[in-house]
Amino acid sequence: MSGLTDLKQTLQSLKVLCDDIQYGFASLADESLVERDKVLATFHENNRLAIIAPKGYLDSLGIENEGPYAKLTIDVHTSLELVGLTAVMATKLAENGISANVVAAFYHDHVFVQYELREKSITLLENLKNQ
Repeated sequence: MSGLTDLKQTLQSLKVLCDDIQYGFASLADESLVERDKVLATFHENNRLAIIAPKGYLDSLGIENEGPYAKLTIDVHTSLELVGLTAVMATKLAENGISANVVAAFYHDHVFVQYELREKSITLLENLKNQ
């Protein structure tokens, strides 16, 4: 099933979900330090494994990480070929001093924002419906 490719239609149906888990970002030389089923996302870069995982889990293992971040899920099934959604969201957040670390998965985009700014971020993104 293909997702939405029209930016205006996507923005009009935009809904943002937040699971309220505090996430951390880390980079590991040794992948065996973590259990894959406890890690949300991985990416191989610079001969290391970049991971996004619950911050409490990373802290419990003594793994240095950046965070906490909140994961905002854009609850619209978008196509990987949709043009402009990331730019519109990142611009709106940047105008309000909020970083946007976007991960595009198969069904949804996920935006990681500073945890303490999650509610403000949700409001800003959902207000994109009115543009």
